[in-house]
Amino acid sequence: MNDARRGNAETDASIQITSHDTAIAVETPALGWQSALERPPRIRTAELAWRAAAPGVVSFPLVAGALNTVGFVFPEARGLVETGDQDAARQALEKMALAKPARPATAANTGNAERRTTRIKPPGDLLKLEDRLYYLLQPPIEALLIDGELTFPFEPFHYQMDGIAFLYPRSHAIIADEMGLGKTMQTISAMRLLVHRGELRRILLICPKPLVSNWQREFALWAPEIPLNVVGGTQQRRHFQWRQPEALVTIANYELLLRDEAVVTDPALHYDLVALDEAQRIKNSRNSTAQVVRKIARTRSWALTGTPIENSPDDLVGIFEFLSPGYLRPGMKPKQLRRAVADHVLRRTKDAVLTDLPPKLYRDAHVDLTAEQRETYARAEDEGVVQLNDLGEGLTVQHVFELVLRLKQICNFDPATGASAKM
Repeated sequence: MNDARRGNAETDASIQITSHDTAIAVETPALGWQSALERPPRIRTAELAWRAAAPGVVSFPLVAGALNTVGFVFPEARGLVETGDQDAARQALEKMALAKPARPATAANTGNAERRTTRIKPPGDLLKLEDRLYYLLQPPIEALLIDGELTFPFEPFHYQMDGIAFLYPRSHAIIADEMGLGKTMQTISAMRLLVHRGELRRILLICPKPLVSNWQREFALWAPEIPLNVVGGTQQRRHFQWRQPEALVTIANYELLLRDEAVVTDPALHYDLVALDEAQRIKNSRNSTAQVVRKIARTRSWALTGTPIENSPDDLVGIFEFLSPGYLRPGMKPKQLRRAVADHVLRRTKDAVLTDLPPKLYRDAHVDLTAEQRETYARAEDEGVVQLNDLGEGLTVQHVFELVLRLKQICNFDPATGASAKM
């Protein structure tokens, strides 16, 4: 525009610009769905007759039946009632009702052991309802012995049956009865029941070496049908015994665990139950025996000891590191410790079960020394007297006691010849 004005400046002419409307009218084609939307909706109503049949009603009369009454008359008052003396009969019945009941028959007043049932005592930490019901629905221990397949050579005491019922359902437990109350018998009987129920197929029993023969005798007495596998001998023989798949009960001593650690701790060698006798041997969780025992693959862990706490409460913590690692911690207060282990430790003293024990019988037997013992005794006595005389003023009561102790030892066993009248 500026260029045109400059070009036409001489003529002084003007240019007019006009604008035009370029809008084009467009008609939208009518489509079917648009026409349908423009139509008003049609609503059709219809009436339906609803007829429902009345519900059927059955009526029947309720007739109260007559109550059957049964009368009971004490035999002592029967004669009074039959004679028609109601007052005398009433007084006799009141007198009998106030009378003290008769004492139950017990071993003390009848000579026969009191019969009772021993229920299995499941642990309180069972979480699954099915586990609780399983043990609650189990018959009493005595009922498991009724079939005749399992018999005891001697009738156990009541507290021993309680110990069996305590061990039976527990995966980790301690039998801490005082010495002489039958911890061995209770453990073997609980094992026996679990074996016959199919819950134990492989058991490892660890005990001190001098007690291996004692466990063999007790198994032969209380569970003669259970085969035993006693580990011992050369290293090659022991490795073969450890790996016996058909061995139901394997017995080994603590010393062999350290020698055969590589074999015993093999994860493939899994046991359904590992039981420790004299479990105070592992009270120190840092010693080698305790560390090897904790590595054994197992499902259940039992411990037997008459002294679960020898020096300090931490002794019990060390044993529980085998039973349930991490369940207890060192330094726990006695009250906390007692509350934590109450469901896993069973301890009875002789005073507590004294009523179940038979009376003590004392019998003195006079035994004459053998000829070898007499000769050794006389020689030791003569030499001892000479030595005492040689001490002179340096003689003390302690020297006399040493001579007496030596003579008493000879009366039990002659170390020179091996003779012993008491043996």
